[in-house]
Amino acid sequence: MTNQLPPPGAVFLDHVAHFVPEMDAAAAALERCGFRLTPFTAQTNRVDGQPVPAGTGNRCAMLRQGYVEILTAVATPGGNTVLARQLRERIADHVGLHLAAFSSADAAAEHRRLAEAGFATLPLVDMRRPVTTHTGSEDARFTIARIAHHSMPEGRVQFLTHHTEPLVWRDGFLDHPNGARALTGLWIAAEEPAEPTARFGRFTGRPASHAGEVTTIALERGAIHIARPRYLRDAFGITPAGTLPCFVATQIAVADLASLERCLREAGLSSRPVRLASADEAIALDLPAALGGAMLFHPS
Repeated sequence: MTNQLPPPGAVFLDHVAHFVPEMDAAAAALERCGFRLTPFTAQTNRVDGQPVPAGTGNRCAMLRQGYVEILTAVATPGGNTVLARQLRERIADHVGLHLAAFSSADAAAEHRRLAEAGFATLPLVDMRRPVTTHTGSEDARFTIARIAHHSMPEGRVQFLTHHTEPLVWRDGFLDHPNGARALTGLWIAAEEPAEPTARFGRFTGRPASHAGEVTTIALERGAIHIARPRYLRDAFGITPAGTLPCFVATQIAVADLASLERCLREAGLSSRPVRLASADEAIALDLPAALGGAMLFHPS
């Protein structure tokens, strides 16, 4: 398995998440696109040494590098949690991509850097989710550095550090019928790309580069791409569903485009050939409504 953890000082695009109102429909839609999913798990935070329900639950398509998450609200004994309310608020704008998570070897250091960069930071979170193993159940553990709600109009943007890599990227979940191997990019639609470029540059601590109508913030693994809606429509046939600026598409490396196209065709999904800003051949897919958003597949 490829090491998922960034070395000190590096920033990886770790995962993205679709916020959805109905997990079963969204999971069926992602499986139809050729992804193998992990079982459903409810998330908890560790507060004063005790587990506290986060009010959200997920299923994931784990890749050789990074992953794609489906996140939904779940009932808790204490009622509606802050994270569940925020998730429903985002869904009210549109179903789709609302979370970008960047990994670091030291989330606490990123937390301090974000505050110094002018972001309103929230307390560090000790998040857990149970994982069934051959010996029973263990908790996958993460330290998460978040910023205040509404700091990023695109949605929830955070840093995290993984503490239990083998429990997250597990054999049996890393190979997919569509040949997906890696999460390589996240696309943002904005009428004025300079504004999100500046924000995400401060957030990641990385500079931006410009090539034609696309602005890119390259990370040590993965990248953020920012473009106007007109470019996304003309180049990829993608129309943003939400209030701008917003996340609109993930970029996924696959083993073979021909095998991917066959997988999508057999599932009754209509895709289209496109070219990325790098001029590489790619396949664009509008995801089913239960998931929202789009994917751009390219050869690995």
